[in-house]
Amino acid sequence: MFGYRSTQYTYGYDRHEASVRELQRKARLHFTIKDYDVHGKGSLERAQLVLLLTDTDSSTPPGVPPTEEQVEFLLKLCEVKEDGSIRTKELEELLSCWYTFSEKRRIFDEKLAKYDLSKTGKLSKEELKAYLTELNGGHDVQQTDVDWVMTTSDVIRDGGLNKMELELATALWYGYVGKKPQSQCCTTS
Repeated sequence: MFGYRSTQYTYGYDRHEASVRELQRKARLHFTIKDYDVHGKGSLERAQLVLLLTDTDSSTPPGVPPTEEQVEFLLKLCEVKEDGSIRTKELEELLSCWYTFSEKRRIFDEKLAKYDLSKTGKLSKEELKAYLTELNGGHDVQQTDVDWVMTTSDVIRDGGLNKMELELATALWYGYVGKKPQSQCCTTS
């Protein structure tokens, strides 16, 4: 009764390929989690999560762990419990975000280098406005929109957007043209 109902959508080859890759990742996740859940609890502790992220990051040399900021971003974005343990369902969402970031890391490295004029490693509101203006085809961006994107994307709550938050800001900007969602929940995938 409430099963899958097929609808016809037209989408590009790149989007289709990304969808196929994501389905393959989710299938592998079921088997992968057993390797990292050393206590057999059905959840990962922070140290186990860092090891998993290190092993699955194809955008850095083998053995390079994620930064503390990246781990914090993922845990906060995916609303992981305060104790830092992450269950399988949360892990799916977290890894989806991580894989997307890893695949697009070079692009966001370049964008951050271009717009981070203050050289802080983060975009300020003014720098974000310049970035959004480029995404907007050179057309001016309203300050209220900049404020909304900044507030919604600043997951770490430090007043600036790091690379992962910049990716979220980009998804928000493209995904919510002309309307701002009432919910603060957003997933990048």
